Amino acid sequence: MDKLIFPISLVTFIAIFYVVAVGFNFPYPIVAGLFGILPVALVWMVYKVLKDGEHSGKTFEKYFYEFE
Repeated sequence: MDKLIFPISLVTFIAIFYVVAVGFNFPYPIVAGLFGILPVALVWMVYKVLKDGEHSGKTFEKYFYEFE
């Protein structure tokens, strides 16, 4: 899980900054740049989580009623 802190934190920061930039009418090049970077960052984060994440061993069929 320690390897995943950086990608998750970075992409979350970029996404929040994008929302703030749109809300406060930042200059168009900044908003457009974030709009272009954010999908690539999200795909990278999903790849890292799927590659480096740890499986819990639980299946949906057996543990569908449990919330973690």
